[in-house]
Order: sequence, then C-alpha cells, then structure tokens
Amino acid sequence: MRKISKRSAVVLGAVGLTVVAGVAYAAWLSNGAGSGSVTSTTSIESTIGSASLGTPLYPGGGTDFTVTIDNPNSYPIVVNSISAGSSALVNSCAAGTVTSAAVTPLTSIAAGGTGTYTLHATMAATATDACKSQTFTLPLTATLASNA
Repeated sequence: MRKISKRSAVVLGAVGLTVVAGVAYAAWLSNGAGSGSVTSTTSIESTIGSASLGTPLYPGGGTDFTVTIDNPNSYPIVVNSISAGSSALVNSCAAGTVTSAAVTPLTSIAAGGTGTYTLHATMAATATDACKSQTFTLPLTATLASNA
C-alpha cells in the first residue's frame, strides 16, 4: 500500500476543489417571472331584529328594548351606529308617537356572529287612547364596516 505525502494530499485537495467549483460554475442560471392572483369577497347585508320589547309604554314614559344585528359575512364587522327610530301610523295612533334615539355602540361582531344592542324608546306625552294596546315597529338602520 502506497502512502500519500502531505504535498500530494494538498495538490489532490486543490484539484478536487477546482473540479467541484468548476461543476458549480458550469450550472446554468435562470430567473422566473409571472404573477399570482387573488379575489375579493362581496359584502352581505346584515339584518336588525327585535330581541325584547321592554316594558309596556304609556304617555310620557320610556323603556329599554333590545335588537340584534347579524353578521352573515366571512369577516368581522364593526357597528358604527344605529339610527333613530320613529313609529308609523298604527290604528289611528299618530306616526312618530314612539321614538328611539340614535346610538353609536362602536362594537365588533365576529364573522358569522350576532350582536345585541340596547336602545331606549319613549312614547309622546300627547299619545291618544288610539295608542293603547298597540305594538310599535321602529324602523332602524345600522352603519357597519369591515373590522379585519
């Protein structure tokens, strides 16, 4: 068996390194170009529903009542405001006899979730007997925005 001298080992190592570097340098270089695509969703309108009626009203009185707002979207939303409400004509009880003030709850509703909000309704002191034993519907609008 033949021994390799230190000098031969150094020369062989240098030649081996040169061969490896040459192979690496001989590799072809290239670049890639192109594009990727994504889509956006669309918003689905939320709905406001009555959750509780509160205590019965009387002329000059008020009550708290609750409504729910659903979020059918796949992203969270924030409720910026809920409009004031005013009753329509109900069986000879004048329109606007029952009202609720606007509120700005600024709360978030999770994707697919529901939020509950408390509002305050009042009956006008001038309500007539035609307003007895009636149910008053207050149209409301909520201003919503994505809250991602």
